[in-house]
Amino acid sequence: MRTVLLTNNRLGARIAAFLRDRGDLAALVLHPEERRTHGDAFAAIDAPAYTWPDGFDALSELAPECVLSVLFAYRVPPEWLALAQWRAVNLHPGLLPYNKGAAPNAWPLVDGTPAGTTLHVMEATIDTGAIFAQREVSVGAYDTAATLYERLESASYELFTEVWPGIRDLEPTPQAPGGTAHRLADLAQLDLTEADFPTLDRLRARTIGPFGAEFERDGRRYRARIEIEEVGDDNAETRGQRSVESTRNGID
Repeated sequence: MRTVLLTNNRLGARIAAFLRDRGDLAALVLHPEERRTHGDAFAAIDAPAYTWPDGFDALSELAPECVLSVLFAYRVPPEWLALAQWRAVNLHPGLLPYNKGAAPNAWPLVDGTPAGTTLHVMEATIDTGAIFAQREVSVGAYDTAATLYERLESASYELFTEVWPGIRDLEPTPQAPGGTAHRLADLAQLDLTEADFPTLDRLRARTIGPFGAEFERDGRRYRARIEIEEVGDDNAETRGQRSVESTRNGID
């Protein structure tokens, strides 16, 4: 199926290689260089590539059957979705309708929502389209945003490669009502305040060598350590962006 892939990150590069090997990849649309990761891997795909938001006219002439988004950090407007002769599709590392939007690897740790990955119809509104397939990923008391993201990434690739060859035969199912959604800036809500300093200090005091602050949860015992670094002053949006980049891009 002739597919234009809007993407970024390691998962996007893996999906691009899978589509190329199947003969399905018509073109890539990538983040601007300052926000792009794994650029060398995308260059090795050897497919026509455009930098967002360029390429619309050329892709329109290409008349792709599918517009596919994988970890694409920009809102895709209706005219781009309409390029797809069949459907526009998104691979989202969240178990929709839970954790629409940004950082779906962070919020299950905070609010107990289920984690997972979903292949769904892409609409102008973020992560609201009907579902082709999804897979839940367990969350453990030992997880961080980084470790959960690694498993979400693996589950996303496995789900996609299993479902994609027969996706045209699937009838997408509307999402259940409710769920949760988050913006990038919402991550700033998770930053520590002075009220959290006593707990922070306890973790600091127990972080030495292999030791840590021990705790019991769900009948099992764990050890927690902490890492602290100084950062410059910035606004909430920048802090949120840094958090997403650290959990999505800094775990390779």
